[in-house]
Amino acid sequence: MAKLKMKYIEIAAPIEQGKDIFDFLQMRSVIELHEQEETEGLARLSSGRTVSQFEKYMDTAQTALSILDKYAPQKKGLLASFEARREISVSEYIKKSDIADKMLAVCYNICCCEKAIAESKAGIARLRAAMDWLEPWLSLDVPMQFSGTQTTAAFIGTLPGDFTAESLMTALAPALEGEERLECEIVSHGKDRSCIFVVCHRECKDKVYEALRTLGFAYPTDPTKHPPRVRYERSQKQIEDLTEEIKSSEKEIVSLASNRSNIEFVRDYFSVRHDKYEALNLLSTSESVIIISGYVPEKRVDALVSQIEEKFTAAVSVTDPPEDADVPVLLENNSFNAPMESITAMYALPAKDDPDPSPIMSFFYYFFFGLMLSDAGYGLLMVLFTFIAKKKLKLEENMKKNMNLFFYCGISTMFWGAMFGGWFGDIIPVVANNFFGKNLTTADIAIWMDPLEGNNPMTLLLFSFLFGICHLYLGLAVRLVMLWKEGKRLDAICDTVPVYLLVTGVAPICANMIAGGMPQVVLTVGKYLAIAGVIAVVLTSGRSSKSLIGKLGGGLYGLYNVGSGYLGDVLSYSRLLALSLCTGVIAQVVNMLGTIPSNPVVKAVLLVFVFIVGHTINIAINMIGTYVHTNRLQYVELYSKFYEGGGRAFAPLTANTKYFKLKEEK
Repeated sequence: MAKLKMKYIEIAAPIEQGKDIFDFLQMRSVIELHEQEETEGLARLSSGRTVSQFEKYMDTAQTALSILDKYAPQKKGLLASFEARREISVSEYIKKSDIADKMLAVCYNICCCEKAIAESKAGIARLRAAMDWLEPWLSLDVPMQFSGTQTTAAFIGTLPGDFTAESLMTALAPALEGEERLECEIVSHGKDRSCIFVVCHRECKDKVYEALRTLGFAYPTDPTKHPPRVRYERSQKQIEDLTEEIKSSEKEIVSLASNRSNIEFVRDYFSVRHDKYEALNLLSTSESVIIISGYVPEKRVDALVSQIEEKFTAAVSVTDPPEDADVPVLLENNSFNAPMESITAMYALPAKDDPDPSPIMSFFYYFFFGLMLSDAGYGLLMVLFTFIAKKKLKLEENMKKNMNLFFYCGISTMFWGAMFGGWFGDIIPVVANNFFGKNLTTADIAIWMDPLEGNNPMTLLLFSFLFGICHLYLGLAVRLVMLWKEGKRLDAICDTVPVYLLVTGVAPICANMIAGGMPQVVLTVGKYLAIAGVIAVVLTSGRSSKSLIGKLGGGLYGLYNVGSGYLGDVLSYSRLLALSLCTGVIAQVVNMLGTIPSNPVVKAVLLVFVFIVGHTINIAINMIGTYVHTNRLQYVELYSKFYEGGGRAFAPLTANTKYFKLKEEK
């Protein structure tokens, strides 16, 4: 169905029914609200403060879930990330919303426990740093603040360098002239620092201090009131207490993990309310009436209007959007074309006059993807994985589209792999030759050809160019149809037919120059088509100019653009050959590494190991490259022929949830 047509809908209802209508529209997810302009008698609603509050609640619940994932992680299967959200009916949702306040309190409790754990860990880090600082002083049996007695002065501190008691006395001797009596004790010493305890008579206190200062003496930055060991042991006890507090908080978090499902519900509940109140800013009300307006897909208008008029006292008006309106874009396609919607959205959604390119490019997308990956074994794995996922898992709509994308890409990859004889590279010939004594090659099992053999790469290159020309012709055909429907029939013919003639004529001539072997009749026809194309391009490209010289100049410039542009476009399709060969060559190298040993048993074991690891890496790397280059061929080569883009995605008022999916009840 491609791009859905939009209608503009306006709903006028009594103010007392506004909440119910708004809830109904949010659950239906079919209307994109349009901002109302303020008019006499109608005022805009303001709900910014409430929106902020709900956002805070939502963030609190999400933080609590992150904390639970950290301390009480759930066991999930390998494919759990592909699973759809759990379904819940609207009536169950409304009934369960009563637990919101209770669960919010649980979320705050979890967050407080996490905060307490963080604070305790920070306290432990500080205490351990202090203990590390105290360790060199543990043998000191007096407080570090000790400064002496009535008759003595004490100096406790550090000196840079490694000192012993004797070397310290020797270093101090010149400054003290040998008259002062003092005792030096080295509490601890190392390469960079020495902790010292020096005692002298109080009368020579200043002289000893000056002597120590010349050596770089420094008092401790945080001297203890008790012997250092007392503080050290006290810190140890505090660390033990904090560790117990951490365990207690972690135990409390784990005990609250049973509320995970309810917390997930509350997170979604506040998300729904947040979006609802944010959307209320787009409405206009008076003392008695509420006005709701927006865009609705035409195919859903009748059902929506019927339900509104049946359930509520409301007046509904449906019209076509104004010509200059910024109408949103909603794409809808069958299962074969729908996966292309996300590819288009990554580039740009179609503008007002653009067609939906999804059905246009789908066949060539799968075709090119398979040709570039081109290994039937890899394609088989893709098909099996996506088929099982679709059958065994409940998938969200977007995930279904992604699975379908790689399902069809896998089928195409299997096709091209079979055409080229590539089944996990050349594993079939390798096993046959090394373990069964059969003389088998990839060409023997290829339906078409082995692209790595003889002159086959050149053949595949020419076919790549041929496929590319067909791809470009498709883009030109779409442009012709678009211009024709717009009533620009002369432009439709002049902008496309000359290009068809020129490219169709030049293609066989260039192919003959590259590989030769073209029949003379084909070359002759090609020559005349090319001449006709050149003349047609020169005559039509400058048609908008009024002067003869302008027409001629525009024609020659148009010929240059067509020639250089389409030459570059066609050459771009050489990547079809390059990536196809890349996949095959790497796969064959992987298989070759597994057959290096001469012992059959060792060879078999190594081949199995190398096969699993090597082909896993190869398929992962080449799938990424193939995906990127297939997209590029659509964006650069195809879209440039007819597509403008710039549309805005349809963003309906909906229950935007993460864990639960609201199921509409009949």
